Amino acid sequence: MKRFIVFLAALMVLSSGFAFAKDDVKVEAGIKIWNNSWESKDPDPVDGGTTKFDAALLIGPAISVTLPSNVFFEASYLMSVTDYEKTEAPAEITVERDDLDIAVGYMFIPEVGIYVGYRSTSMDWKVTFPGGSDSGSIDISGPVIGLRGNYSFSEMFGVYASVAYLMTEYEEQGFTEDSPGTQFELGVKAKFSKALSGTLGYKVESFEGDKSKTEDTFSGVTLGVMYAF
Repeated sequence: MKRFIVFLAALMVLSSGFAFAKDDVKVEAGIKIWNNSWESKDPDPVDGGTTKFDAALLIGPAISVTLPSNVFFEASYLMSVTDYEKTEAPAEITVERDDLDIAVGYMFIPEVGIYVGYRSTSMDWKVTFPGGSDSGSIDISGPVIGLRGNYSFSEMFGVYASVAYLMTEYEEQGFTEDSPGTQFELGVKAKFSKALSGTLGYKVESFEGDKSKTEDTFSGVTLGVMYAF
């Protein structure tokens, strides 16, 4: 129920951007998809090791508003429609994930820009084993700063890239630690009509806890479809 309420709130935020659509303001709205796998490396010599989860599919609404001054605002909210899964007999682990990203930036030139923002990842995990189960939640959130670039080969086709530093904190059931990370995405973009465009790329996101030294890496294919108003 909580996820459904947040999803409705995200749609309200998305639709509110339509009111800004003017000749000199570019408003785009649509969906983003990220199909990504998760690899966690725990250096603990006793209980540590590498755990690889099956891929999860995240999907959700996105909005982008660009002003004549080349300042842009973006927001997206992705939810897992399939979860990360791992079976370690006799236990089975499933993890749901929600991502909220908000950013404001400035394009120095049409091809290069900088942005700052905030991102929050919420992950609800459940371990099921014979005779019972256990569950909990993980929160990874904090400020973000990044660079982005794009290059068009023609009016219909181009490439894009972005790199960001994540000043995030990890929290799980009372345990907290700084867990900074990086995010990199590279892909192609296509314009299907005057209003409709799409992107196809590959994104890698990684974090490392400053106390635990645990490394978490999420990587996979991204897809976006946006409509300009």
